[in-house]
Amino acid sequence: MKNCSNAISGVPCDWPYLLRRGLGDIVQALARREVWMYLGVQEVRKQYRRSILGPFWLTLNMGILVGALGWFYSQIFGQNIAYFLPYVSLGFIFWGLIGGLLNESCLIYTASAASIRQTAMPLSVYAYQLVWRQLVIFAHNFSIFVIVALVFGIWPGATGLLVIPGFLLLLVNGFFLGLILGPLGTRFRDIPPIMASVTQILFFLTPVFWVPSSLPERAVFIATNPFYHFLAVVRQPLLGEVPTGLNWGVCLILTTANAALATFFFSRFRSRIPYWA
Repeated sequence: MKNCSNAISGVPCDWPYLLRRGLGDIVQALARREVWMYLGVQEVRKQYRRSILGPFWLTLNMGILVGALGWFYSQIFGQNIAYFLPYVSLGFIFWGLIGGLLNESCLIYTASAASIRQTAMPLSVYAYQLVWRQLVIFAHNFSIFVIVALVFGIWPGATGLLVIPGFLLLLVNGFFLGLILGPLGTRFRDIPPIMASVTQILFFLTPVFWVPSSLPERAVFIATNPFYHFLAVVRQPLLGEVPTGLNWGVCLILTTANAALATFFFSRFRSRIPYWA
């Protein structure tokens, strides 16, 4: 069994061995769901300790933003408010999840450095914790769309069930992003602020609060944005629309590539994370 020339002393560089250890870590962490579910919920509670509304402060802020921007941009783009406000509300809610996964995935190990050094938990526990925490916040924010849907009589019917596979793809990619960006953000501390800036830019480039059909001359450009496709497979079903085959194809291809890259990357650098943190 060979050692990497630039690896920490004693860390093997045999790929089958590394992959077994990496995959074993992921499986063991999944089996300890009571740990990362508890930690995820506690982190949300700690953030809003002693506040009256708790996590619903996020929901209130987003609700006000959705209402104001939904009305404002419906006037600018000449959109029917009965369609546009539900569209915008889902865009902001799902982008809140996507942006949270992107930004916080860089911090999962640096934020838990003490725990990593003091306990022997599988390191992928913190990636599961990230996804669960963002899922808890998303559940609070989703109440905004429930209210909007009731007001405007939105009922997607059976088409709405298509949101389930799309949502699972989104969460799975969030987990794998944690396995990639987590070690990177731990090793290179400039990654988190860079990712925050990139996420802001992506927010405006992705049709979160604007409709792609309003820019037909930019259709090719929009189609090259992977976040557009991930947003489409979760938003359109809840509006009673069916995502295109291109939407599903791009999401599946990217998920497969992300899974392969994350598995190899995490397996290769897993042993270094405690030293970097």
